[in-house]
Amino acid sequence: MLSRWKPLLATALLASLLTACGSGASGGGSAPATDSAPKAGGRLVLGENGDEPACLDPHQLSTTNTTVVDRPIFDSLLWQDKDGTLKPWLASAWKVSDDGLTYTFTLRDGVKFHDGAPWNAEALKLNLEHMRDPATKSPLAAGYIAPYKESEVKDEHTLEVRLSSPYSAFLNVLAQSYLAMISPKQLKEDPGSTCEHPVGSGPFVFEKWTKGQSITYRKNPDYAWGPPGQHMGAAYLDGLEIRFLAEDATRYNALLSGEVDVIDNTPPSNVQDVKANQDLNFTTIDRPGHPFSVWLNTGRAPFGDQRVRQALTLAVDRKAIIDSVSFGQWKLATGFVTPSTPDHAESGQIGYDPAKAAELLDEAGWTGKDKDGIRTKDGKRLTAVALDSGVNPQNTQILVQTQAAAAKAGIEIKIENVTAPIASDRAARGDFDVSVGIWTTNTADVLWIQYSSKNITTDKRRGQNTTRLADPQIDKLLDQARAATDGARRAELYGQAQARLIDLAPAVPLYNRPSLVSSQKRVHGLAWDNAYGAITFHDTWVSAP
Repeated sequence: MLSRWKPLLATALLASLLTACGSGASGGGSAPATDSAPKAGGRLVLGENGDEPACLDPHQLSTTNTTVVDRPIFDSLLWQDKDGTLKPWLASAWKVSDDGLTYTFTLRDGVKFHDGAPWNAEALKLNLEHMRDPATKSPLAAGYIAPYKESEVKDEHTLEVRLSSPYSAFLNVLAQSYLAMISPKQLKEDPGSTCEHPVGSGPFVFEKWTKGQSITYRKNPDYAWGPPGQHMGAAYLDGLEIRFLAEDATRYNALLSGEVDVIDNTPPSNVQDVKANQDLNFTTIDRPGHPFSVWLNTGRAPFGDQRVRQALTLAVDRKAIIDSVSFGQWKLATGFVTPSTPDHAESGQIGYDPAKAAELLDEAGWTGKDKDGIRTKDGKRLTAVALDSGVNPQNTQILVQTQAAAAKAGIEIKIENVTAPIASDRAARGDFDVSVGIWTTNTADVLWIQYSSKNITTDKRRGQNTTRLADPQIDKLLDQARAATDGARRAELYGQAQARLIDLAPAVPLYNRPSLVSSQKRVHGLAWDNAYGAITFHDTWVSAP
């Protein structure tokens, strides 16, 4: 017998843990006005950093800013509330079989996509098939729904979804924008257009993409629904523009001058100034998922040797680096899952011990040193290549400081400046040794995404295990956690995996990264997509200057 609520595997734990997500607003001593009636009209301009997606099809993306640029266009099946509870959105109800293999979704009636196509069971089925289609080359959605086997349309608004194995994170990931719903008409008639001209059912309609500059959207006047906790109906704003302003100073000055109304990725050095400015407001939320880290390619030398990876981890004064770069805005990571993520486990501090690092490098055979102080073995220097796309100044600073720390330990890191698409392609091919980044998600299944050997890129599918870690114990723990239908057992397995990763050291976790958003006082109703920790604009309105 199917039960409506019993099988929501992670809901209770998710709710208890995500209440730890720090969010709030401040600026000039007060929060944005919430007691005034929202006013329709006006346009809003968001200043975003230079991490511009190469495509606007959510199923073909894994970049950090995907949620910000795609959420205005696309709705998801479920909505994650601020306390972590999963609630209906495009799905009005769902049931899960006791064995965790069958999900029956009842879908909201009356929803239409921007091209007039109806939202129904066939639309959901087409989207699931599009996510896993090899032709989509999905870097994320396909991995998230890897256990998806098939689905059957039961009636116009009921779809039965069958999995090949129980998947504890299935409902959670369906709340993410990476698995948002694309028009079934577009998927059937013109699937090649999803990157350049995305069609969704969201509160805003895609209008224009001037690559390297901006994306513009207009209000969807027919939007008669909305995420739980937000108003039902059309957006208040007539239009929205997202401008890509790569330089921190440019983005911040654009806010001060009023050229933009809101900035995402507020430069950490400017947060205190924003809070002290009577004309501005500030709001933040902790992102769930994997901490911002220095990723190491375990698939080739020198980091194919666990001792060398451990040595680099011990040689890096992580706290000194993040304090220097973040001006106190970031919290030191203690493991491979952030505290705001379900099934986070305190698996032990990651130490700073240059002496121990030296011992490990000696054990690994890197006992010689050349005139530059770089360790050598068999006449070869201990050298690694790092990729830096330059889209985020803090990332570059972190790489440079990591390079300096590594050099003191006798490890040479050569930084190569490449474009973001080239960095992504080389990371997928394993043509690198060091990179930096963060992976935000609302489930500890992020560990499967990042470290399961099944998620290493092949010629058939692009995976996200860029460290190319292939550890049988990790694979077993993560597969078991994915299939666990008991919450306590799932948490235990993820805890074991987190402890194992500290020993394996496929990455150097640095900090738990928050979203830092600043806005003009005239901006009201900014909201969060809690499944990611990104700003949304369905409830947003602007008052007169």
